[in-house]
Amino acid sequence: MSKIKNNTLYNYKLVIEYDGADFLGWQRQSYSKETIQQYLEDAIEVLLKEKINLIAAGRTDAGVHALNQTANFRTNQKIQSDKFLYQLNSILPETITVKKITKAAEDFHARYSAKQREYIYKITLRKKSVEGKYFHRIYSEPDFKKIDSLINFFKGDKSFKSLCKNKEDKHSFRCSLSYLKYSYSKSKGELIFKIRASRFLHSMVRGITGCLIDAGREKYSVDEIKNKFSKGEKIKTQYLPANALFLNKIYY
Repeated sequence: MSKIKNNTLYNYKLVIEYDGADFLGWQRQSYSKETIQQYLEDAIEVLLKEKINLIAAGRTDAGVHALNQTANFRTNQKIQSDKFLYQLNSILPETITVKKITKAAEDFHARYSAKQREYIYKITLRKKSVEGKYFHRIYSEPDFKKIDSLINFFKGDKSFKSLCKNKEDKHSFRCSLSYLKYSYSKSKGELIFKIRASRFLHSMVRGITGCLIDAGREKYSVDEIKNKFSKGEKIKTQYLPANALFLNKIYY
Protein backbone atom coordinates (compact mmCIF):
# COMPACT_ATOMS: atom_id res chain seq x y z
CA MET A 1 0.00 0.00 0.00
CA SER A 2 1.16 3.54 -0.66
CA LYS A 3 0.05 7.00 0.39
CA ILE A 4 -0.96 9.43 -2.32
CA LYS A 5 -0.55 13.19 -2.27
CA ASN A 6 -4.04 14.30 -3.28
CA ASN A 7 -7.32 14.03 -1.37
CA THR A 8 -8.71 11.08 -3.35
CA LEU A 9 -10.44 8.49 -1.17
CA TYR A 10 -10.41 4.84 -2.17
CA ASN A 11 -13.38 2.70 -1.18
CA TYR A 12 -12.64 -0.93 -0.25
CA LYS A 13 -15.10 -3.79 0.14
CA LEU A 14 -14.43 -6.71 2.50
CA VAL A 15 -16.08 -10.14 2.73
CA ILE A 16 -15.72 -11.47 6.27
CA GLU A 17 -16.30 -14.75 8.08
CA TYR A 18 -16.48 -14.94 11.85
CA ASP A 19 -17.43 -17.16 14.77
CA GLY A 20 -19.46 -14.82 16.95
CA ALA A 21 -19.52 -16.99 20.07
CA ASP A 22 -17.00 -14.92 22.05
CA PHE A 23 -18.07 -11.49 20.79
CA LEU A 24 -20.73 -8.96 21.78
CA GLY A 25 -21.93 -8.75 18.19
CA TRP A 26 -20.69 -6.73 15.23
CA GLN A 27 -21.17 -3.17 16.43
CA ARG A 28 -18.48 -1.33 18.34
CA GLN A 29 -19.40 -0.73 22.02
CA SER A 30 -18.20 2.00 24.38
CA TYR A 31 -18.00 -0.40 27.34
CA SER A 32 -16.13 -3.28 25.68
CA LYS A 33 -13.64 -3.98 22.89
CA GLU A 34 -15.01 -7.49 22.33
CA THR A 35 -16.84 -6.74 19.07
CA ILE A 36 -16.12 -7.80 15.50
CA GLN A 37 -16.02 -4.20 14.27
CA GLN A 38 -13.51 -3.17 16.94
CA TYR A 39 -11.09 -6.02 16.19
CA LEU A 40 -11.24 -5.39 12.45
CA GLU A 41 -10.87 -1.62 12.70
CA ASP A 42 -7.93 -1.95 15.11
CA ALA A 43 -6.18 -4.42 12.78
CA ILE A 44 -6.74 -2.29 9.66
CA GLU A 45 -5.56 0.83 11.47
CA VAL A 46 -2.33 -0.92 12.51
CA LEU A 47 -1.57 -1.60 8.84
CA LEU A 48 -2.71 1.74 7.40
CA LYS A 49 -1.59 3.86 10.36
CA GLU A 50 -4.78 5.92 10.09
CA LYS A 51 -8.25 5.89 11.62
CA ILE A 52 -10.95 4.21 9.54
CA ASN A 53 -14.68 3.63 9.90
CA LEU A 54 -15.81 0.14 8.93
CA ILE A 55 -19.44 -0.09 7.78
CA ALA A 56 -21.20 -3.48 7.79
CA ALA A 57 -24.17 -4.69 5.75
CA GLY A 58 -25.79 -6.09 8.89
CA ARG A 59 -25.12 -5.56 12.59
CA THR A 60 -25.22 -9.11 13.88
CA ASP A 61 -26.17 -9.59 17.55
CA ALA A 62 -24.01 -11.07 20.30
CA GLY A 63 -23.15 -14.70 19.61
CA VAL A 64 -24.31 -14.65 15.97
CA HIS A 65 -21.90 -15.89 13.30
CA ALA A 66 -21.27 -14.80 9.71
CA LEU A 67 -20.20 -16.77 6.67
CA ASN A 68 -20.17 -13.82 4.27
CA GLN A 69 -20.57 -10.51 6.06
CA THR A 70 -19.85 -7.52 3.82
CA ALA A 71 -18.25 -4.27 4.97
CA ASN A 72 -16.51 -1.27 3.47
CA PHE A 73 -14.15 1.51 4.50
CA ARG A 74 -12.48 4.50 2.85
CA THR A 75 -8.81 5.45 2.88
CA ASN A 76 -6.49 7.75 0.93
CA GLN A 77 -4.04 4.87 0.51
CA LYS A 78 -3.87 2.43 -2.39
CA ILE A 79 -4.00 -1.13 -1.11
CA GLN A 80 -2.33 -4.16 -2.68
CA SER A 81 -5.19 -6.58 -2.02
CA ASP A 82 -3.32 -9.91 -1.77
CA LYS A 83 -0.55 -8.57 0.45
CA PHE A 84 -2.93 -6.57 2.61
CA LEU A 85 -5.26 -9.58 3.01
CA TYR A 86 -2.39 -11.77 4.20
CA GLN A 87 -1.12 -9.15 6.64
CA LEU A 88 -4.60 -8.42 7.98
CA ASN A 89 -5.47 -12.06 8.63
CA SER A 90 -2.11 -12.63 10.33
CA ILE A 91 -3.00 -10.18 13.11
CA LEU A 92 -6.70 -10.97 13.46
CA PRO A 93 -7.85 -13.63 15.96
CA GLU A 94 -8.55 -17.11 14.58
CA THR A 95 -12.28 -16.48 14.97
CA ILE A 96 -12.28 -13.65 12.37
CA THR A 97 -11.19 -14.08 8.75
CA VAL A 98 -11.29 -11.54 5.94
CA LYS A 99 -11.96 -13.74 2.90
CA LYS A 100 -11.66 -11.07 0.24
CA ILE A 101 -10.83 -7.39 -0.21
CA THR A 102 -11.54 -5.51 -3.43
CA LYS A 103 -11.71 -1.89 -4.58
CA ALA A 104 -15.36 -0.81 -4.70
CA ALA A 105 -17.22 1.91 -6.56
CA GLU A 106 -17.06 5.33 -4.99
CA ASP A 107 -20.75 5.25 -4.02
CA PHE A 108 -20.75 1.69 -2.66
CA HIS A 109 -22.08 1.51 0.90
CA ALA A 110 -22.17 -1.93 2.54
CA ARG A 111 -25.39 -1.18 4.38
CA TYR A 112 -27.38 1.17 2.14
CA SER A 113 -26.41 -0.48 -1.16
CA ALA A 114 -27.60 -3.90 0.05
CA LYS A 115 -30.88 -5.09 -1.43
CA GLN A 116 -31.33 -8.35 0.51
CA ARG A 117 -29.78 -10.04 3.54
CA GLU A 118 -29.90 -13.80 4.03
CA TYR A 119 -29.59 -15.82 7.24
CA ILE A 120 -29.62 -19.52 8.02
CA TYR A 121 -30.67 -21.12 11.30
CA LYS A 122 -29.52 -24.65 12.15
CA ILE A 123 -31.53 -27.06 14.28
CA THR A 124 -30.70 -30.64 15.24
CA LEU A 125 -32.92 -33.38 16.64
CA ARG A 126 -29.91 -35.38 17.81
CA LYS A 127 -27.00 -34.95 20.14
CA LYS A 128 -23.93 -33.65 18.29
CA SER A 129 -20.52 -33.82 19.95
CA VAL A 130 -18.47 -32.12 17.23
CA GLU A 131 -20.71 -29.51 15.57
CA GLY A 132 -23.32 -29.28 18.30
CA LYS A 133 -22.36 -25.78 19.41
CA TYR A 134 -23.53 -24.45 16.03
CA PHE A 135 -26.98 -26.09 16.24
CA HIS A 136 -30.02 -25.56 18.43
CA ARG A 137 -31.33 -28.88 19.67
CA ILE A 138 -34.98 -29.87 19.84
CA TYR A 139 -36.16 -33.28 21.00
CA SER A 140 -39.07 -34.17 18.75
CA GLU A 141 -40.01 -33.71 15.12
CA PRO A 142 -42.36 -30.73 14.66
CA ASP A 143 -45.57 -30.76 12.63
CA PHE A 144 -44.31 -29.49 9.28
CA LYS A 145 -47.82 -28.77 7.95
CA LYS A 146 -48.26 -26.11 10.63
CA ILE A 147 -44.81 -24.68 9.87
CA ASP A 148 -45.65 -24.56 6.15
CA SER A 149 -48.86 -22.65 6.85
CA LEU A 150 -47.00 -19.97 8.80
CA ILE A 151 -44.14 -19.73 6.30
CA ASN A 152 -46.55 -18.75 3.54
CA PHE A 153 -48.25 -16.29 5.90
CA PHE A 154 -45.03 -14.51 6.91
CA LYS A 155 -43.83 -13.87 3.36
CA GLY A 156 -44.26 -10.44 1.83
CA ASP A 157 -43.98 -6.81 2.88
CA LYS A 158 -45.32 -6.81 6.44
CA SER A 159 -44.84 -5.41 9.93
CA PHE A 160 -42.79 -7.78 12.11
CA LYS A 161 -43.41 -5.86 15.33
CA SER A 162 -44.82 -9.02 16.92
CA LEU A 163 -41.59 -10.98 16.40
CA CYS A 164 -38.74 -8.66 17.26
CA LYS A 165 -37.24 -6.98 20.33
CA ASN A 166 -37.29 -3.45 18.90
CA LYS A 167 -39.38 -0.99 20.91
CA GLU A 168 -39.34 1.65 18.18
CA ASP A 169 -38.68 1.63 14.44
CA LYS A 170 -38.70 4.51 11.96
CA HIS A 171 -40.01 2.21 9.20
CA SER A 172 -43.02 1.02 11.24
CA PHE A 173 -41.38 -2.39 11.72
CA ARG A 174 -42.01 -3.22 8.07
CA CYS A 175 -39.70 -5.66 6.28
CA SER A 176 -40.03 -7.25 2.87
CA LEU A 177 -39.53 -10.96 3.51
CA SER A 178 -38.94 -12.52 0.08
CA TYR A 179 -37.68 -15.99 0.95
CA LEU A 180 -38.40 -18.37 3.85
CA LYS A 181 -37.80 -22.07 3.42
CA TYR A 182 -36.39 -25.04 5.30
CA SER A 183 -34.71 -28.32 4.48
CA TYR A 184 -35.12 -31.36 6.69
CA SER A 185 -32.86 -34.40 6.60
CA LYS A 186 -34.46 -37.17 8.63
CA SER A 187 -31.34 -39.34 8.29
CA LYS A 188 -29.12 -36.60 9.77
CA GLY A 189 -31.76 -35.22 12.11
CA GLU A 190 -31.05 -31.70 10.81
CA LEU A 191 -33.56 -28.94 10.14
CA ILE A 192 -32.09 -25.87 8.39
CA PHE A 193 -34.07 -22.66 7.87
CA LYS A 194 -33.06 -20.05 5.28
CA ILE A 195 -34.59 -16.58 5.41
CA ARG A 196 -34.04 -13.55 3.17
CA ALA A 197 -35.41 -10.02 3.54
CA SER A 198 -34.71 -6.40 2.71
CA ARG A 199 -33.90 -5.70 6.34
CA PHE A 200 -34.09 -7.42 9.71
CA LEU A 201 -35.15 -6.09 13.08
CA HIS A 202 -33.42 -6.93 16.36
CA SER A 203 -33.71 -10.72 16.99
CA MET A 204 -36.28 -11.02 14.18
CA VAL A 205 -34.79 -14.18 12.63
CA ARG A 206 -34.65 -15.91 16.01
CA GLY A 207 -38.20 -14.77 16.73
CA ILE A 208 -39.56 -16.10 13.43
CA THR A 209 -37.79 -19.46 13.68
CA GLY A 210 -38.79 -19.78 17.33
CA CYS A 211 -42.39 -19.07 16.42
CA LEU A 212 -42.32 -21.67 13.64
CA ILE A 213 -40.94 -24.31 15.99
CA ASP A 214 -43.48 -23.43 18.71
CA ALA A 215 -46.30 -23.76 16.19
CA GLY A 216 -44.87 -27.06 14.95
CA ARG A 217 -44.83 -28.37 18.50
CA GLU A 218 -48.37 -27.04 19.12
CA LYS A 219 -47.28 -24.67 21.86
CA TYR A 220 -49.34 -22.02 20.06
CA SER A 221 -52.03 -22.51 17.45
CA VAL A 222 -51.41 -21.25 13.93
CA ASP A 223 -54.62 -19.19 14.05
CA GLU A 224 -53.60 -17.51 17.32
CA ILE A 225 -50.21 -16.57 15.87
CA LYS A 226 -51.74 -15.19 12.67
CA ASN A 227 -54.28 -13.17 14.61
CA LYS A 228 -51.73 -11.57 16.95
CA PHE A 229 -49.28 -10.95 14.12
CA SER A 230 -51.92 -9.20 11.99
CA LYS A 231 -52.80 -6.93 14.93
CA GLY A 232 -49.17 -6.16 15.75
CA GLU A 233 -49.53 -7.72 19.20
CA LYS A 234 -46.51 -9.30 20.89
CA ILE A 235 -46.33 -13.06 20.35
CA LYS A 236 -44.90 -14.65 23.47
CA THR A 237 -42.84 -17.17 21.55
CA GLN A 238 -39.29 -18.27 22.21
CA TYR A 239 -36.36 -16.40 20.67
CA LEU A 240 -34.06 -19.22 19.66
CA PRO A 241 -30.45 -18.93 20.89
CA ALA A 242 -27.84 -17.04 18.86
CA ASN A 243 -25.35 -19.91 18.60
CA ALA A 244 -27.13 -21.51 15.62
CA LEU A 245 -27.69 -18.33 13.59
CA PHE A 246 -25.47 -17.40 10.61
CA LEU A 247 -25.46 -14.36 8.36
CA ASN A 248 -25.12 -16.24 5.09
CA LYS A 249 -25.08 -13.75 2.20
CA ILE A 250 -25.63 -10.11 1.25
CA TYR A 251 -27.29 -9.35 -2.10
CA TYR A 252 -26.43 -6.14 -4.00
